[in-house]
Amino acid sequence: MTLSRQTTDNEGVTLADFSHTTTTTTTSSTYPTGLHRTPTATYDGQDNFAAVETSSTPSTATMASTPTSTDPSNGFDPEKDIDAAEKAPYTHTTVNAKLPDGCNYGDLSRSDGSVERVIWVDFAPGSRENPFYFSRSRKLGITIVATFFTFMTAYTTAAYAISAKPMCAELGCGTVIVEGGVALYAFGFGIFPLVLAPLSEEFGRRWTYTAAVFIFMVFQIPIALAKNSATVLVDRFLLGAAGSVGATLVGGTISDIYVPSKRGLPMALFGFCAIFGTGAGATTMAWVVERVGWRWVHWAQMIAMGIFFPIVVVVMRETRATVLLRRKAHQLRVDRGMADGARYLARSEIDKDKFLTAIMHSISRPIVFLVTEPIVTFFSLWVALGWGVFYTQIAGIPYTFQKLHGFGIIGVGQVYWTICLGGVLGFGANFIQEHIYRKKAPKYGVEARLYAPMVAGILFALGCFVTGFTSLSYVHWIGPCVGVTMVLTAVMIIYITAFTYLSECYGAYASSAIAGQSFLRNMFGGSFSFFTEQMFEAMTVRWALVMMGGVAALLALVPFIAFFYGPQLRARSKYSRLLMQQERDAIEKERREREARGMDTTEAEDLEGDANEETMERAMSHAMSIHSIHPAVPV
Repeated sequence: MTLSRQTTDNEGVTLADFSHTTTTTTTSSTYPTGLHRTPTATYDGQDNFAAVETSSTPSTATMASTPTSTDPSNGFDPEKDIDAAEKAPYTHTTVNAKLPDGCNYGDLSRSDGSVERVIWVDFAPGSRENPFYFSRSRKLGITIVATFFTFMTAYTTAAYAISAKPMCAELGCGTVIVEGGVALYAFGFGIFPLVLAPLSEEFGRRWTYTAAVFIFMVFQIPIALAKNSATVLVDRFLLGAAGSVGATLVGGTISDIYVPSKRGLPMALFGFCAIFGTGAGATTMAWVVERVGWRWVHWAQMIAMGIFFPIVVVVMRETRATVLLRRKAHQLRVDRGMADGARYLARSEIDKDKFLTAIMHSISRPIVFLVTEPIVTFFSLWVALGWGVFYTQIAGIPYTFQKLHGFGIIGVGQVYWTICLGGVLGFGANFIQEHIYRKKAPKYGVEARLYAPMVAGILFALGCFVTGFTSLSYVHWIGPCVGVTMVLTAVMIIYITAFTYLSECYGAYASSAIAGQSFLRNMFGGSFSFFTEQMFEAMTVRWALVMMGGVAALLALVPFIAFFYGPQLRARSKYSRLLMQQERDAIEKERREREARGMDTTEAEDLEGDANEETMERAMSHAMSIHSIHPAVPV
């Protein structure tokens, strides 16, 4: 089985786009060897084309389905075309036995009326070239490398925070530099992902990772050698931009290589590294600052990244399907030229946007999702508040425990273990959520992802109240530690949900939804760190966190509203309705491919193909949940 995938990614979380559109079926008077009829591709000047076979049964060809792009930016209007797409016949292309595996003839009809015979390049059924079919060991290696980079980018956040005051004492700068360094790092995390999609599409994920790790390693050096605060601030922003790859591209990489039913654990590991790394950075680097000084915080990270860099080069592989197919098509053009009677072409090469145009689209779409899609808006506000409190804790723990309890730098560093513990507990909660999801998904669809977040919303507010009311000099220091642990456990769960729920709600458009969420989340986090100490001075730690707890209590309603009214909200979203159509097509394609290849369910799961029975049931559940509220949408 092969399912062609188109992936786009701003935030990282990339999803398989299984699309199907109506096409114009035409025939040709001449046929290549081995075909009775010629598959023809219609083309609208963007990437909307579909190769269709006009005969009933080819004599010497095998059958393979051909998905197409239905991105609204390419001229597809879900509101107008979804009904037509539903009525379109399910069609197949023919794959000539003499062509390389995965290739098939087709005609490219251009907007000027001309027609070009081409050979479409795709993955062969079950091919190990397809990232979904990578070996388990390769998938594991890629996952470990990607999530370790996530760990290091989080590690740097708190490592800087714990070393910033000794640094400022030496450089003669005020507390604004301490807060500014944390904030600018977060701003780099929020802004740079808006242009990551064109970069990873142009150069591939592997080389984007490689370049980011190298830059992240090299830019530790200027801070270690810094003679003034300006060097530190500029470098922190650049470190954040490079580190954002480890925070945003990892979700897309996981989606590239794992089928939806198997993404739960890798995504939880990704979220765990983002939280646990923060606590580990402060805890370990407190000892370094105390023993050998703040500069060695950055030298140590540079050494660690220097060891990690060659591992990335050796272990990481390209996982973006469109990039792999473009490279395959290019190599076939070099090796075979026109020897097979047509030019080899990957669908992602069709009228590819110029780099600057792609960047402009990549920047604008997340903002559109953020302001026009209610699910994205409210989930983004919820996770943004969580991230704001998270950064408040990163910047506020030294203030609270040094000023109220008289802790030294090593003692303050040990308090950051509460962040690590919160990450561990949140990671453990994921297994419970996954068990519930598998059990409830057939009935509730994607809303079955929201059981743990409903608990987390309440826990988040309670954690803020506990931290606030126990942040007093005469209350034992264990009180705020318990509160911080509660907050970070909740933030961990909310953070993972922000990826998985939006991903399943918006499918191929999830990258734009998640990029909008990520932008708001990191802008909130960075901004909170700017005024944390001033807020604590003006309001006291107690009332500042109680205020945040009150806001958190209001936003705790978000997952409950999404659980009970999510289907109605998604039924009104043209993007979510289109995803339902794509899921239905994926089910139909999978069934037809299995029939054509004689492939049973056990074989399909052994190959880890993308539409195993469990995935198909969940896709149909999603479709049914929308249909139950919006009967006009077919299932």
